[in-house]
Amino acid sequence: MNGFAEVGRIPCVAVKNGESAERKGEKTIMRMLIWKNIARRRNQSVLTITITLLTVMAFVMVLGIFQTMQQGLTLSRQRLGADAILIPKYAAASGNDLLFTAIPENIYMPESVLEDAGRLEGIAKMSPQFYAQTLALSCCEPGEEARIIGFDPQTDFILTPYLDEAKREPISDEQVLLGGNFDESYDGVNFMVLGRMFKVHSLLYPTGTGMDSTIFMNMDVVRQLCLESEVLSQDWVEKDPFGLISVIMVKLEPGVNPEDFQKQVEASGIDAKCILTGSTIASLQSQLEVTMQVLFALWLASMIIAALSLAGRFSALARERKKEIGLLRAIGVKKHQVFGLIIGEACLMAAMGGIAGSAAALICMNPAIEVLTDAFFLSATVWNWKLALGCGGAGVILACLLGFASAFLPAMRSASLDPQTAITQGEMN
Repeated sequence: MNGFAEVGRIPCVAVKNGESAERKGEKTIMRMLIWKNIARRRNQSVLTITITLLTVMAFVMVLGIFQTMQQGLTLSRQRLGADAILIPKYAAASGNDLLFTAIPENIYMPESVLEDAGRLEGIAKMSPQFYAQTLALSCCEPGEEARIIGFDPQTDFILTPYLDEAKREPISDEQVLLGGNFDESYDGVNFMVLGRMFKVHSLLYPTGTGMDSTIFMNMDVVRQLCLESEVLSQDWVEKDPFGLISVIMVKLEPGVNPEDFQKQVEASGIDAKCILTGSTIASLQSQLEVTMQVLFALWLASMIIAALSLAGRFSALARERKKEIGLLRAIGVKKHQVFGLIIGEACLMAAMGGIAGSAAALICMNPAIEVLTDAFFLSATVWNWKLALGCGGAGVILACLLGFASAFLPAMRSASLDPQTAITQGEMN
């Protein structure tokens, strides 16, 4: 109270920017009062901050997950070079498994299917791949299995766009390429796969697909590894890997309808079935959108509850402070200053809750994304510090807006109170 009494005694001294020393003094006192009012009502302030914290935490997590998944799908759609994938006719593997995970898929079909596929119309490019896998405790990731893909460097059109231009020359039989999820420290170093040492030629750019957690090498090298590996060789006693392939990646000619091509594969009678990458991504996006709509609805409900709770708290706080506000008005504090005092308190507490809520959400984001990526078979590789800062900043802005909106009406009513009436009503309360 004494601080406001001093407002009237601060001498008016002109300053270069046109603002008087009295005006600056008033602002300083207002800031001090805002902070002291928050500090002396500690329990109420902590409750207000907690409500904001939980609301913002939910918002930042929903926003972060949505942005990560959407950008991951967009990245997959933009960068995935194949329009279709031909897989063994009776294979149980799904498009989600092949595209968005690095789960080992040991599926094989005769290499002669490649010649049969060459007779299909509308194909611009096609390239075979051969699948194998590492075993638990046999690679750089102890306890985890990883997919190995053997590719044909003569026909491959999938990997080249994900490599630095300086490293796009064909790899040797002693080299491997690693997906974008591997640690950058592996680049250029020796790397053991199934008991054989290779040198890492390069890491691929992130794709948002299962490629990010896959090891790539020349196709004949992978076939040879299957025969040399003590464990994998047991599966190849009665068959020759050099006569088999796993999938054929297909790039269609411009103007060819992918669905028409799929029907052509079905009608051709070749020993393969067609998976359309665009349809797989669209299906996954549809599932994701439904999930995000549910999450957003739940968050919206929580925000409405939080807004009503905060509005009730600030209204109750304004009623409790009628006498204080009346005394402030009686000593010459203007209406806009009372309004600014209440709004300032609300926005400061909301900002504190927003910062804490955003920080808590960002800490919890990685586990949350891992759960969703496992559920949707999606490799989320776009979550980075820029996106994290953007989501966190949006959370703080939302918190300030929430605090302002919740305190606006109570602040207007308090600022318009007649000083004498406010003092009398405050004493009665």
